[in-house]
Order: sequence, then structure tokens, then C-alpha cells
Amino acid sequence: MAAPGEEEAAAEGGGGGGEGGDEEALRRLEALVTQLYRFRDALPARGPAHGPAHGPDGPAHDPARDPARDPAGDPAGDPGDALVAEMERTLRLMEQIQVSPEGRGRALVLRARALGVAPEAGGARAEQALGHALKLDPALGVAWRQLGEQRWRRGDLRGAREAFGGALQQGEDPEARRLLSMALRAQGAGPGPRGEGPGAGGAGPGPGGGALRESLAQAEAAVRCDPRDGRSWYVLGNAHVSLFFAGGQSPGSARRALAAYAQAERVDPAAAADPDLHLNRATLLQFLERFQGALEGLSRAAELAPGWDEPRRRHRGLLDFLSRLCALLESRGKLRGKRRRGVAGPVPLPLLGPLGGAGGPRPSPIAALRPGPNPQRVVLGRVLFSLAPPGGVPYTVGLQDGGGAVAAVTVYNATPTWGVTVGDALGVAEPELSQHLHQHQGQTFSFLGLRVSSPLSLVVNGRRPPGSALAPPRLALSNPSAPPPPQEATPPAAR
Repeated sequence: MAAPGEEEAAAEGGGGGGEGGDEEALRRLEALVTQLYRFRDALPARGPAHGPAHGPDGPAHDPARDPARDPAGDPAGDPGDALVAEMERTLRLMEQIQVSPEGRGRALVLRARALGVAPEAGGARAEQALGHALKLDPALGVAWRQLGEQRWRRGDLRGAREAFGGALQQGEDPEARRLLSMALRAQGAGPGPRGEGPGAGGAGPGPGGGALRESLAQAEAAVRCDPRDGRSWYVLGNAHVSLFFAGGQSPGSARRALAAYAQAERVDPAAAADPDLHLNRATLLQFLERFQGALEGLSRAAELAPGWDEPRRRHRGLLDFLSRLCALLESRGKLRGKRRRGVAGPVPLPLLGPLGGAGGPRPSPIAALRPGPNPQRVVLGRVLFSLAPPGGVPYTVGLQDGGGAVAAVTVYNATPTWGVTVGDALGVAEPELSQHLHQHQGQTFSFLGLRVSSPLSLVVNGRRPPGSALAPPRLALSNPSAPPPPQEATPPAAR
């Protein structure tokens, strides 16, 4: 194994071979790196597998040992040992290939790629090799891009963005633009958010609007570089999803995100087989209450990544939420006797509070509402139950109006500490009605829904909720194209 500082000598080998000799030597070096990554890809995944990644180095997970591919390996040892051993063997073979001083920079880039196959073992040496390569030839765009990935892996997000920018200064590079787009979305995020990478994590505050707009611009530029590249369309979809949540949940951003995901599938079969695309699209569809598409997307992600638990867990969670919701609506919250009689009958109009009186919206029963927005209307009823799916979004209330009709009121952007209790009088202004009918895996979910974008638009027992009831959503998208540690935008975590 080469010691730190030996990368240049190792790449140079025993001397130069001229330009023609360099090309042959570089092809041999690249073949060794390709063989190393094929070795890694053939190993069983250690931990949750996402399927193949689109990045320059292939899948982002660390593989386990495969004794059949490594006869000398000990099957009882650490699963990562086989890969590290193969990496070191490849490096020794690379050191035997002679490269002239003129080809030394490109050889160092290939050495860094080999070291990047096992980032924990080779990351520091890879970054050192790339630094040497750029000293020899600052115009090596691929070295700048790989340097950005190495910096991102160790948490230096600012340094990663600078390196991706350095790659773009050397010429157009759609992969650098994609990575820069992701890095900009990660800008300003705390340690909790999960991002465009294979790691799991919680939710946290998102980046600022300026960074998101620049992230979108970089994603759009990547698409312009090659409109047939599904990876760029996928990253563009993620950029629109981030803007959707950070920019007031504009329907236009949601439409553009879904269109970008669909285009990624149309132009690139690999994108259609990417479980992260299906998971991220399902995240958006679930928030939009397009539950049929969300369930199908989660199911598809689970099929494509059998070892990845997240889509299965979320699929189970959404099915359970819809099943419980329909059962509670049908049973009127399972209320009995005195409690059930207490929520029956008309609710006194004074409990409309600020929504009541002359000039206010007209009280309407649920049966009188039309699908979609109902301006200048208000529904007044009693709370039968409250329910929240895993992750808390949306906070859902069973509402019964004075005529006995029931609907699910889904409240978004509410803090986890806010809620209502059984029997509360609830007024829903300008209700947006949806007639849900979803069928999935032999189950049917049918119910009326009233979507509420903010708890502050409600009236509870004649009063508006306090301002502290409002919290913006936070999200995290998954994309194995990005280096693993950085985290980006998940399903909204604010209720």
C-alpha cells in the first residue's frame, strides 16, 4: 500500500512512455478501476441496498464479502474486509503501470477513484491524490468533481460546492451541475435532515430560498446539457420538490416536479428502475393526498430494492393509516352512549367565532359541498377522533356535521404539540373537498376529505388556534447519486 505522499510516484511508475504510451497505460489503469467496481457491485450489500447508483463510482453502499469472489477471504470476518483487500490489490497493480509526467494527473484521478471504492479506508488518500492531480493540471475538471465528492463525504459542504464550481470552470459538466444542485439544497441544513443520499435521517430546517433557486438553476442547466439523461431530470424533480415545500407549497412546483420525474422515466430506463425516484415521488404524492399513486410508488420502490426497509415501512404505515381512518369514520370514532350523543346534532353558530356573523362565510353541511375549493363556505361540526400517520403528516380529524355526515379533515403545517379533542366544535373555512376512492392490494379506501393547509385557518370552540400552532414542513429526499454523508430534503416532518 502506498504511503501518503507516494501517489505521484506511484502514478508515474518507472518513467514516461510518451503520449501514445500514456494513453495505453491510462486505459489499463481505467480497466483495473472498472474491474474493482465490478467486484464491489457483485458483492452482497451490507445494510439497506438502494440498487445501483448513478454516480461515477456506482452504488453508494458498502458491500459485504463474497467468498466465491474472494477465495482467500475469511467468510467469518468483517464484511468490508474483502473490498478493502481488493482495493489494495488493485492499487498495487496500478503502481506497476508506468505513466509519463504528462499523464500523471489523469493517473492520479484514476487512483483516487480506486481509493473511493471504500471511502472509510481510502477517502483521505483519495483526496490527497486529487490535490496532487490538480497541482499538476488545474484544468482537470473530473478531478475537481471527485474532490468535491470527497469533501462532501467528510462533511465539508462549502468546500464541496467550491470544488464543483471549479469543475464547471473547466467546461460543461452535467454531473458537476447535478452534484452542485444537491449541495446547494443541503446548504444551511442541520445535522438532522436526510438528503439526496442513501443514508437515513430525521427532518430538519431546509436551506434558504436563494440557495434553492440556484439549486434549481443548476439542475435546469444539467438538463439542458443532455435532455436524454434521466439522472438530470430526476435531480430537477427533487429541486422542484424542495421549492414546493420551502416556497409556500405552490401547486406549480408540485406539477413541475412530477413532470420532471415522469420525463426521467421516459428518457432513461435506468431512472425508471431507480427506487429512490419512486420513493421521492411517493413522498410528494402522499403530501398531495394522491394516495393511490403514493402506495403504488412505495410498492414499486420496495420491489426494486428488496433489502431497503424504508419504502416497505412507509408502505405499511400508509396502508395502516388509511385502514384506521376509514374504520374510524365508519364507526363515528367508536363513540358509544353519552359520548356519541354529545357530538350529535347541530353545533351552535356562535361557535363559529370570527367566521360567524354578517359578511362571513355561509355555514354549509358536508353534503352541500362540491369537489375542490368551496369559497365563502364554512363547515361546522364536532370532532369524533384525531389520528396521525407515522411521521405525523397530516394531522387528521374526524368531523361530523349537524346532519350526521362525516369527513376526514387533514391539517397540514401544524406543530406536533397542537391538536383538538373529541367533542370540540371545529369550523373549517373555505373547505377543499376530495372524494377519495383508492384500491390497492385488494383493499378499498373510500371517504370524504377536507384538506386544510394551516391550522390557523380553523376555528376551535369559537377561537382561532394560537400562532404557535403553525410550523412549516421539512423534508428529505433520497438520491444515491450524492455522496453518502450529506443530507438534503423526507416526508414533511411538521404536522
